Amino acid sequence: MAYQIYSHTLPSATPGTQRAIKVHHFGERGARPKVYLQAGLHADEWPGFLVLNELLKKLKQVDEEGLIKGEIVVVPVANPIGLSQNFHGYIPGRFAFSEGGGNFNRNWPQLGESVEKRVRSTISQDQEENIRLVRAAIKDELIQLGEQTELQGLKKTLLALSMDADEVLDLHCSGEACMHAYVAQEFEEHFRPLLNLIGAKVALSELETGAHSFDETNVSVWRHLKAHFAHLVPWGARSLTLELRGENDISKAYAEQDAQALYDYFVLRDVVETETGENKDTVLLNDTLENDHKDSVVYYPLDAMDLVKAPCAGIVCYEKNIGDNVEAGEVIGDVVSLTDDDVDQSSYPLVARTNGVLFARLQRRLVISGESIAKIAGKEHLAYREIGHLFEDK
Repeated sequence: MAYQIYSHTLPSATPGTQRAIKVHHFGERGARPKVYLQAGLHADEWPGFLVLNELLKKLKQVDEEGLIKGEIVVVPVANPIGLSQNFHGYIPGRFAFSEGGGNFNRNWPQLGESVEKRVRSTISQDQEENIRLVRAAIKDELIQLGEQTELQGLKKTLLALSMDADEVLDLHCSGEACMHAYVAQEFEEHFRPLLNLIGAKVALSELETGAHSFDETNVSVWRHLKAHFAHLVPWGARSLTLELRGENDISKAYAEQDAQALYDYFVLRDVVETETGENKDTVLLNDTLENDHKDSVVYYPLDAMDLVKAPCAGIVCYEKNIGDNVEAGEVIGDVVSLTDDDVDQSSYPLVARTNGVLFARLQRRLVISGESIAKIAGKEHLAYREIGHLFEDK
């Protein structure tokens, strides 16, 4: 059996405290394809914890049967720092309290330029050799990253585990949402089978978001190099952020369903063999699409996503549900101001600015004036959405 469990200890933040990242490793090191999965980088988003717990059970079984052909790395709890933020039973977990704060899934180290300097004189016509050279250069650059602080150690550890993977799947969720994903525009067709298997009907197609999130960072080196060397450097990594519905959409039934979809995807990508060893990946996908979800995922440009903002502070009441189609100018709900003198005029409408699908909204019903409380996936670019600044929470 090749299954092993490792613990990567993070630098101690304060005397007497120390945290570790536990990693489950399947398959032989260096085997291809390599897939990396993690959950809980935003430590207040918990559905992925249970999904990966169920997936580990499946992977342990096929490992015992010798059916793992590639390499699979699973980090079921990616952010012990965020999980330590327990305030009277509430775990915020989304923003760091140290090193100036900031969103745990923003501003990850960008290695494109430094890797380019290492490989620019050795890039050849041999694409496979170029991939090997780039991965070696990435490894060398990762070694140079600082790890004096706990947060630096967290980022360095997760990148070292993931950046040589062929595919990187980062599991998140929203407040209230249907299953959806954020996918780089270049990988829309590559990840279509996964999104159909897992039942996502909405996917946000990303260009440059400016967020330097974890999934973007894993492909940023390759995107940078392709801009300079085009076809000579193929995609050595593909990644996406998978949003597993809403914060409270947690059950064994959902976890089993989602874990099975991920497992089926591994079979499709030839990371795991079927029990007979026969090539049944296409049959598996077709059967799943025929019987369950069909090809139902629709890609929407991220710069066409309407962020519906609260017009005032108060209590939000929605008239539209998750998954509903809406039209530009349509009222999807309202916010009731609690301090207006005239209670008969204290409701302020929430108006959609695009035709599309209401796919996510804030779970909290007491809202702050000006904050984004709902998301509508549309098809037409919105003037107020600026490429390179597509995420608000830095």
